[in-house]
Amino acid sequence: MTRPHRRESVPSRHMHWLSDIALHWLALVCAYAIKELGQVGIPTDPFAGRHVLLTLFGVAAIWTAVTSAQETYQYKRRFFAEVVNLLTALGLTVAVAMSLVYFFRPFVYPRWFTILYVALCAVCLTLSRAVKNTIRRWLAQRGRLVRRLIIVGDGEVARRLARICAEDPALGYRFMGFVTLDAAPGGNGNRRQPAPPDQVLGRLDDLERLLTETAAEEVIVTLPGREHGRILDVAHRCSGHAVRLRVVPDLFEVVMLRATVTEIEDIPLIGLRDPVITGYQSWVKRAFDLAVAVFCLVLFSPLFLVIPILIRLDSRGSVFFVQERAGENGRPFRMYKFRSMVADAQERLGELVKLEELSEPVYKLADDPRVTRVGRFLRRTSLDELPQLFNVLRGQMSIVGPRPEAMEVVWRYNLWHRKRLGVKPGMTGPMQVSGRGELPLEDRIRLELLYISEYSLLTDIKFCLKTIPAVLRGQGAY
Repeated sequence: MTRPHRRESVPSRHMHWLSDIALHWLALVCAYAIKELGQVGIPTDPFAGRHVLLTLFGVAAIWTAVTSAQETYQYKRRFFAEVVNLLTALGLTVAVAMSLVYFFRPFVYPRWFTILYVALCAVCLTLSRAVKNTIRRWLAQRGRLVRRLIIVGDGEVARRLARICAEDPALGYRFMGFVTLDAAPGGNGNRRQPAPPDQVLGRLDDLERLLTETAAEEVIVTLPGREHGRILDVAHRCSGHAVRLRVVPDLFEVVMLRATVTEIEDIPLIGLRDPVITGYQSWVKRAFDLAVAVFCLVLFSPLFLVIPILIRLDSRGSVFFVQERAGENGRPFRMYKFRSMVADAQERLGELVKLEELSEPVYKLADDPRVTRVGRFLRRTSLDELPQLFNVLRGQMSIVGPRPEAMEVVWRYNLWHRKRLGVKPGMTGPMQVSGRGELPLEDRIRLELLYISEYSLLTDIKFCLKTIPAVLRGQGAY
């Protein structure tokens, strides 16, 4: 589940946009003032005459386009996420502006001036959000500008949502309590433990009374997939009250996240599409893959000399392990890894695993006797996967994506499992940063589909950064 974001009101979005434009202009003016005070010579003055207005309004136009594409002002976010989003937009704005200046050369920007402007603007944007969050927290702690929230359901997702809202008053929620489906708390399934009894307000049958007693202004429904029919019941009970009703998507709704809504006359039509990464996002992802793959190949090039020697000294057989894996849309491709098992590992697999007897089409052996001494270290550090960088260069894999599975495993997938094959498999991804081999298949697929549905360049960067501590912990690395 993603962090809870409340959609900003239109006036609030406009105010944020105007204030950020003003901060951009302030940073530009301050940079110019520093230049004048320092008497630093510039061959071509970008602030001569009409260049002043061109610079100011050009930055405003580019910032508006970038933030609209990123939906920067659409939702209320937690402080860190909001700052990262703003700084990403700032970087893209500067990149676009510099590209336009380079190609059209209306004037020349000195490098030091650009760096100074970016630094000042980043500081201004960060401080503005820090001040805004401080004010929001102060008001929220005094019961102002908050919405009273009731959560229907008491599963793991519901409890996590309540915890996040309680930890960050700046989100603008006051959590009132849970409403369960059954008489006893913890009867909703799909969680490890029920909510604390003192946080349970009552059953679903009591919802209308609870809405009145608590003066709730918002209801969020977090029910497992088998309880979808109860959502209409919740909506009916809320219809007589002035409350906002929202639903946290479960496994079934993941497919709906990329739905399109059209209409014929006055008949609404919802078009459902399987989760895929298309359009300009696919080009951005490919460019990111190539850049990271080339960088990593250069960075780890010494290991491509050392690891093969260690493998050959430890056991006989080829240095590389090559196996057919399922790629995009299930197309097979030859995936490369440094060999971490004995040479006849595939022939001995039948002695350890009976695929037809597995409860789910996936297997991971915690104490696999086929793993060599060097191989155990390579797996523990994920160094055995370095050759997959060549698969990335060839366009068969991505840096971030679902785990590449063996074809004999994919053949046993049901329709739900096959939805993860809509994109290229990745060297790292939701599984690798969430426990690797210890993550159940259904949870893994849910996380992978959410990743695909919510893909952005920033998401890929986050997964790359999260991979580092995950590798160091070695959790689930068999």
